[in-house]
Amino acid sequence: MKNIKKVVLFLILITFLAKGFALEFSLRAVPTAFFPCLTGGAAKFETVGGGAFIDGGITLMDMFDVGPEMGVFIVPKIASGEFLDGEDPNAVFIPVGVHGEATFYPLSRLQTTVGAAAGFYIGTSSNKVENSVWYRLYGDAGFRLNPMITLGVNASLLDFQSRTYFGNPGCAGVTAGVSVQVKLDTVKNVGSVDGAVSQDEDVFPLFYAVYKNVPVGQVIIGNNESAGINNVVVKFRAAGYTASEIECGRIKYIRKHNTAEVDLYADFDENILQFSEAGKIPGEVVVEYELLGQKRYSVIPVIIPVYNRNQVRWTDPEVLASYISVKSQEVLEFSKYVVGIARNHLRSGLNRNMQFAMYLFEGIRLAGIKCEKDSDTPYAEYHADPDMLDFIQYPFQTMQFKTGDCDDVGILTMALMESVGIQVAYIPMADDFIVCFNTGIKGTKADSFFDGYDRFIVIGDEVWIPLAMSSLREGFVNCWYKAITDLQQAEENYEDINLVILEDAWQSYAPAGFSSGKEIDVKPEEAALVSASEVDLSRYITTEYGPRIAAVQAQIRANGPSVELYNQLGLLYVRAGMYSSALPVYEQSAKMGSTSAMNNLGNICSLQKKYAEALAWYEKSLELDPENKTALKGVARMKSEIEK
Repeated sequence: MKNIKKVVLFLILITFLAKGFALEFSLRAVPTAFFPCLTGGAAKFETVGGGAFIDGGITLMDMFDVGPEMGVFIVPKIASGEFLDGEDPNAVFIPVGVHGEATFYPLSRLQTTVGAAAGFYIGTSSNKVENSVWYRLYGDAGFRLNPMITLGVNASLLDFQSRTYFGNPGCAGVTAGVSVQVKLDTVKNVGSVDGAVSQDEDVFPLFYAVYKNVPVGQVIIGNNESAGINNVVVKFRAAGYTASEIECGRIKYIRKHNTAEVDLYADFDENILQFSEAGKIPGEVVVEYELLGQKRYSVIPVIIPVYNRNQVRWTDPEVLASYISVKSQEVLEFSKYVVGIARNHLRSGLNRNMQFAMYLFEGIRLAGIKCEKDSDTPYAEYHADPDMLDFIQYPFQTMQFKTGDCDDVGILTMALMESVGIQVAYIPMADDFIVCFNTGIKGTKADSFFDGYDRFIVIGDEVWIPLAMSSLREGFVNCWYKAITDLQQAEENYEDINLVILEDAWQSYAPAGFSSGKEIDVKPEEAALVSASEVDLSRYITTEYGPRIAAVQAQIRANGPSVELYNQLGLLYVRAGMYSSALPVYEQSAKMGSTSAMNNLGNICSLQKKYAEALAWYEKSLELDPENKTALKGVARMKSEIEK
């Protein structure tokens, strides 16, 4: 018995020494009934005995437990008649060893454990002593009264071997009992959770709307409660900078002294665009969780570093879409003014989008806005390196500063065109920035507006006109032709041409819509704007229609006048918006009996609001062709206009 006491004292000493180094120390008592039903050979013991196990150990990660184990069991022996004098009716087993187990928490208060233990035992009965090995496999299910104390039930397979390591059970069977476990933490529990934010990159105010779906960074949640926590919900808010408290993620379970990570999302609002310099946003991570079935929450203050509102990396050419908003007050005021002038001078035969684009482009130029190389963040260098932080202006800033790099001017141009319903795209070139706008002309009808197919690009069977921003001061047509030349040269050199359609890019990068909220008076004089735009139109007509008009005129001189040639020439004049030139040509064709010419004369007079003359031409057409549908509709329309 002295040896047993020494062993017990040694195990207790080791256990308490371990307590100073462990995260958690556990002590469990398991009083239990023992049913030796698996003992080998002839029956030796009665049906049931009893005893107890006591174990202690180090708990790691709130899941694994290792440590010493000891116990004592008394098992009644089967008597053959009566016991002899001095014979002990019971066998006593004193096991000493180690155990290892794993613990799980399927519910907040339910603790389940599976484990194994083994060691040496001393067995005594009637002054006889036996030493051998023992082992057991066990399971435990308990209810956690609090983080320290758990009450449960325990069952195991227990085997005391007889002078062997395995295969000759001296006393073996199953146990069933109750358990009481006490856990003592060697690390102080704060009684809450904490957290920290990790970011690979500061927040870009430009993309404030994107961070609802793209993480700002990660939140690391640490459990400093007295037990594992369940149903953890992580949210983020920043007063003055977020529109709502957004849920970032959910974690089913975090063990005590453990951490877990979720992505950090943020529902930023437009206030974040006030960062004209790099800064920091004070925010809060809100953690809701359950501790042993009780709901708790913790608010963790965090700091979110932010770039200034103009900074961006060219990791994706589509990011520029966020700078372009059609709701900017300055953009709307400027485009409304310019397009209002354009509407009063539109040529009905020419493409509407092209005329609006000319007026807007010339409006930018005449407003004194210049395309100049940025000495601090030059476009040619910065757009080619995604590691560099570029500084790009919002449309109102380019209007305000009256200068910008070619991408800044391109962003302003696109914002103005989109604000009046003209679809745009852009192509970042090596040393230039090309803006493209959709004319709305079908590719199959391009020959009606252009002298050849090398003056435009076709996207989705529609004709788009490219404009090189670096040539802003040279006017619309020069910018157009330079862009065509640059694109052709790039194709010949097998360079990559990355065309970004703005509407598609907006799906990934929503417009920031940043505005100064002030009026920026850069409106050009109306007379100068009309004059410059008329020069552009004249150059366009001369270039695209001139060769074809000259060709038809040459045919008339060579082959003589004919209805077909006169009508063909008149149509070219109409498409070019040259009504004064079209009228005498159609009149010659009308004298030769062409009802088409008469109807066209009626159409031109109608556009010029000369309704009486238009009616006369439609009626002449009906005299030759009473069923002519165009003339019939024209007569009805002119009579209605005259009655007004």
